[in-house]
Amino acid sequence: MRLRTGWNRARFTLLALAAAALTGCGGAGQAADTGDPATLGQRTFMQWCAPCHGAEGEGNINALAAPPLNAAGDTFRLTDAEILDGIVKGGTQEGSNMQPLGEFLTAEQQMAVMYYVHTLWSDEQRADHEAAAGHTPPTPTP
Repeated sequence: MRLRTGWNRARFTLLALAAAALTGCGGAGQAADTGDPATLGQRTFMQWCAPCHGAEGEGNINALAAPPLNAAGDTFRLTDAEILDGIVKGGTQEGSNMQPLGEFLTAEQQMAVMYYVHTLWSDEQRADHEAAAGHTPPTPTP
């Protein structure tokens, strides 16, 4: 009987660890906020991206060594399509450890967080991004 209790405790612990691992760096799935895109982008970033990339996008805040997304990094050199692809499919570099977020975030959240990342760059970096034809203006919603 004692062995069975120990097994149940071990099984419970393993299930709890598996559940934590499945959430990755981000939070549990939640319904999309229907507020303005800037607020949605910031909230989505804070929930899903900040645990690995830092609240200010500074990167390298934990053992995962997620790269900086702010002005200290070079994300501004990527096109919006590459940034969005990284969000949806998990990172922009081959061999990335980033969890793909496409199945957890709505299309609105994906676009909003991509545009929020732009706010983490310097004015000069945003201008360089646009000048290199990397920027895709938001599509107006009807």
